[in-house]
Amino acid sequence: MATENTSKQSLPTVVTEDDCGVNSCSRKPTVELKRFASREHIVALPKELRHFLAGGIAGMIAKSVVAPVDRIKILYQVSSRKFHILDVPRIAVNIFKGEGPKALWKGNMATLIRVFPYSGIQFMVFSRLKSWFLKKHAAENENRRARGDPKREWGLSPTESLVSGSIAGICSVLVTYPLDMARAQLAVLRNKKNQANTGLLAILSKNYKERGVTGLYRGITPTVLGILPYAGIAFTLNEQSKQYIQNMTGRETTTIEKMQCGAISGLFAQTLTYPLEVTRRRMQTMGVAEGKDAALEALGLGQINSKAGAEVSMISIMKSVYTEQGIVGLFKGVSLNWMKGPIAFSISFTTFDIVQSLLETESERILRVPHANIEK
Repeated sequence: MATENTSKQSLPTVVTEDDCGVNSCSRKPTVELKRFASREHIVALPKELRHFLAGGIAGMIAKSVVAPVDRIKILYQVSSRKFHILDVPRIAVNIFKGEGPKALWKGNMATLIRVFPYSGIQFMVFSRLKSWFLKKHAAENENRRARGDPKREWGLSPTESLVSGSIAGICSVLVTYPLDMARAQLAVLRNKKNQANTGLLAILSKNYKERGVTGLYRGITPTVLGILPYAGIAFTLNEQSKQYIQNMTGRETTTIEKMQCGAISGLFAQTLTYPLEVTRRRMQTMGVAEGKDAALEALGLGQINSKAGAEVSMISIMKSVYTEQGIVGLFKGVSLNWMKGPIAFSISFTTFDIVQSLLETESERILRVPHANIEK
């Protein structure tokens, strides 16, 4: 009986309607109870779904912050206009005056619709593979301990990080690519004041009617070739740098350290794969970035050198860009990525880590952080 009473006293008291008098308490649940219940419901979801939600939220926040810079970068990528970083403020003002303030976020809704599943799938797949490797390592360490051998250092190896990141990247791209293409096409269309503008569904429908399913995946080749090293390098550098700090200090990384790791990983990954991004944007917007509806006059240029509806290959696009502008053309706008890339990556990786930590169970936390931290 004593044990029973003690256990009852240790449980949190939950006030219900039946326990309330007319004047003693409200009939509505307290805010604390609502918060407790909602978090419990979310934590009860499968781990993969929680990682999907955390990744989707992280991606949406990061993309919204850098959306105006992204639009200007896309306009440069699909044109033959020479890039100057000092011209960016003037171009932003031109867009603001000519199309209105919302035009700086033109196509961002398509980006958010795409980036939630894109980022969610990417983080979910990476986390799932990471958990699989860590459980495998835990089993190996048990065998080592039984033999009296030293334990393996905590965390993924660089190869495991690279493989996990690359697989996560390719899965997310294949699922969400049509939305990425639609976002690029919306970004180069002029925003018409006081008129109906072309929407996401209209863009997708037009591409499907003109070319079928292949029209929704135009430019997928450079994207796939780019995402393998891009996601692989980004996740590897981010994971290995955080892991180095954790193993060195015996504690979990701080928010500032996570942001620094994310910024550095994004900077390297985007720079190395940037020529493929330029090629992808050119292929995605062929036949869209010409004519009176194009927004390229914001750059001081009204058209680009391409044929509407022409079927082109990745190699021919890269040759065309190189012929027009040399090697610099394949890296046009990369300095904008140096500005916005570290910001976006640090926000994305850090937000995911924060949301993930809020939604994880204690057993998941023990597996995720260094063993030295748990033992302390």
